[in-house]
Amino acid sequence: MQIFLKIQQFQSWFQKLDKKEFLKKHSLLILLVILPVLLLTFYYLFIASDKFLSESKVTIKQTGQQPAALNFGIFSLGSPIVREDAMYLQEYILSYDMLNHLDKKLNLKKIYQDKRIDFFQRLSQNATQENFLKYYQRHIINVIFDDVSSILTIKVYAFNPEDAKKINEAILEQCERYINGVSHKIAKEQMNFIEQELSYANQKMQTAKNTLIKFQNTHKVIDPSQEAQATASLISQLEVQLATQEAQLKNLLTYLSEDSFQVQALKNQIKALKEQIEGVKSKIIGGDETKLNRVAAEYLNFKLDVDFSTDIYKATLTALELTRVEASRKIKNLVIIASPNLPDEALYPKKTYNLALTSLLLLILYGILKIIIGVIKEHRL
Repeated sequence: MQIFLKIQQFQSWFQKLDKKEFLKKHSLLILLVILPVLLLTFYYLFIASDKFLSESKVTIKQTGQQPAALNFGIFSLGSPIVREDAMYLQEYILSYDMLNHLDKKLNLKKIYQDKRIDFFQRLSQNATQENFLKYYQRHIINVIFDDVSSILTIKVYAFNPEDAKKINEAILEQCERYINGVSHKIAKEQMNFIEQELSYANQKMQTAKNTLIKFQNTHKVIDPSQEAQATASLISQLEVQLATQEAQLKNLLTYLSEDSFQVQALKNQIKALKEQIEGVKSKIIGGDETKLNRVAAEYLNFKLDVDFSTDIYKATLTALELTRVEASRKIKNLVIIASPNLPDEALYPKKTYNLALTSLLLLILYGILKIIIGVIKEHRL
């Protein structure tokens, strides 16, 4: 009954009200606050399309490491490699490549050009590729990077809950393909490089070996250094025999004459030993290129080349195995912490919040303008 009376009182007040005077007095309030709020309310109630949000969380795990999400240190910023990969992935999700993939797979442009979407949120039918990318980055996707845990939160906005989930799942599928492709490409490049080095080292080693074998065949010797050592040992033995016989000769001359048979025989043996020693020495040293000392020196150079190239080959072979292990250890995988959800409630636009905020801002603007107008009127008086 009281409500009915109040309504009647309001009706009588409104009838008595001088509408022209009221509009003139409150025209600024009506134009600046009431009319925009009414238009915005009408848009939200009858025109605005509801927008749904599908959210997922991912990070990147490198083989042999713990996931960045399990790092709960207060001051920890996670693995620098994982952080870097996550940032690269963030840029890839926002790139032309991802947009083109989604458009080819899901016909993304058609989804957001649907005429059932209100005009203000719909993608233009004449949108260029650059406009489509801007629309994608501003209205479809939002990627948030957590610098502490290196977790990427992927938010997809659509005007249909199934579309939001479908787009988010397609993004995760392409992200996993991208991460695997990049890591395998890097590992393959490392393996190809070290295999090329191994082939070059093997070729160099075989060339050095063939050169050594050719040298041995030319001089008909296997190891001239060992032969030189054996010859030097023979010379030493002969010189010992020579010294012994010379001592015996001096001893014989103490009690025998030089014409005696024993002295002459010993002298002949000494002479033969000296000739043998000179003959053996002439094989080792001299100006001829076939002398054993020159052959041994050249052989040593070739042998050093073989040993050096063999060591390089062994080191490269070891590096190949280490690179294979390291490449397999650096394989990266996309870890899905939270799968895309199917939203059952439209979170956007936030009608009550937007109306309240708009009203507050317009009222503040109205108050400021009223103060400015009042100050101007006072100065005129």
